Amino acid sequence: MINSAPLFFSAWRELSVHRSRSLLAGLSVVIGVAALVAVVAMGDLGRAAVQEQVERTVGRPATLSVNLTADGEQTASRSSLDRNAAWVRGIGVRALSRVETRRIEISVASASSEPPLSVTVMGVDAGYSSVKRMDLLAGEWLPAGNPEPWAPPLYLNAEAADHFGGNRKALGSRLSLATETPTQGIVLGVIGDSGNEPVVYTDIRSLRKWYSESTAPEVADLLMTVTPSKVDQITSIISHRLDAIGLTGAERIRRVDDFASYEQILKILQAVLGVIAGISLVTGGIGLMNLTLSQVQARVSEFGVRRAFGASQSHIFAIILWESVILTAVSSLLGAFISAGMFNAALLMVPEFSGGIQFPVGAAFIGGIAAILIGVISALMPAMRAARLDIIRAIRSQ
Repeated sequence: MINSAPLFFSAWRELSVHRSRSLLAGLSVVIGVAALVAVVAMGDLGRAAVQEQVERTVGRPATLSVNLTADGEQTASRSSLDRNAAWVRGIGVRALSRVETRRIEISVASASSEPPLSVTVMGVDAGYSSVKRMDLLAGEWLPAGNPEPWAPPLYLNAEAADHFGGNRKALGSRLSLATETPTQGIVLGVIGDSGNEPVVYTDIRSLRKWYSESTAPEVADLLMTVTPSKVDQITSIISHRLDAIGLTGAERIRRVDDFASYEQILKILQAVLGVIAGISLVTGGIGLMNLTLSQVQARVSEFGVRRAFGASQSHIFAIILWESVILTAVSSLLGAFISAGMFNAALLMVPEFSGGIQFPVGAAFIGGIAAILIGVISALMPAMRAARLDIIRAIRSQ
């Protein structure tokens, strides 16, 4: 049985002596592993970025929107919205928020040259932030308890905040709302949502105080997050409930988070790039085999001398394999470091990204194992040729 330790050190010493040759042999492996791991890492980064954007826009997986607009142009009453919300909570959902929407003009409460701004005001529950990703640029989201009695809380998105001087200036300011009951609200937060129009959020209980019971909101929805595996079941249950109260129409219940469609595109793109990176790794292995063959030819006399001093065929075979394993292992490690640097540089280029994605160490490990396997396979033929050399001819070739 061959002792591996002397072979390992002998192979390492041989690679150290011929640094330039080793560098050229490992360069293609470095590039292949770096490309392969970078593809996986960037794919994970893209998937997390898309998911974050979807969660900000339409909700977390899986989000259902239930429209409670009655036949005609009138919406459900407040009591109807509340009853249905209580009923939905009873069937078991992960998070739920009532949503009432109105179009309102807002302006600075104090004397100001700023013109009024027409905005969409959304009355929501505290659970709204659990249904959709609410990244606050400033301030704090509304509490789950009763609203503060002295002023309705207002939360501006970036477009609305820009109209009032930006995030810092808008935060804490008092705004007048042109509602049935003249109202002033205080800006408690600025939200970095992805809307293309100014939007103001407030507590739904505060919004209702600004209007009489008979003034219906423009939109009355229930927005909820459910377990993805139970989407069909819960949709069916809610559909029967709506039919029972006279609200028919399949479009009333919609799954609004569409991350799966984006993810499918990302998976296809990542697979294509992964195949290209894999091809580059295999190509590097072929180049490594050709280089190893040429090296074996140049070291014929060395192997002849080793055999003359008692080295067996298996000994020569193992040395060639060990050299290839060490070379590809070191090269794959270097390739992983390069891909990690590319990944961190990409994160620095998008500081606003808050997906919490980390470098895929597992992909680096798999890439390293694949590189070592390719290195072993590419060294088999040269190692067999070196092991089968005729001792006399090998020594005479010196």
